[in-house]
Amino acid sequence: MFSKYPRKKIVLYSLIILFFIMMETPMIMLGNKVEPFVFGLPFLLFWVLLWWFICTALFLIGYLTNWGSKSTDTESK
Repeated sequence: MFSKYPRKKIVLYSLIILFFIMMETPMIMLGNKVEPFVFGLPFLLFWVLLWWFICTALFLIGYLTNWGSKSTDTESK
């Protein structure tokens, strides 16, 4: 089933989905606290920004490793 997808791509997609789950689903309630303050921010705001930065870094890694290159499959169509 996954034989045509490299392991790196599966791991990258899985991590992106995990980080979206941590940021956008009821899992955010794990970080729903005002105290402690982290870098002067309430913990909930820090939680959302942390996962957002991690997702952004993963998208950058994905772009630089695979998504930014032109595929020869689409050029023949």
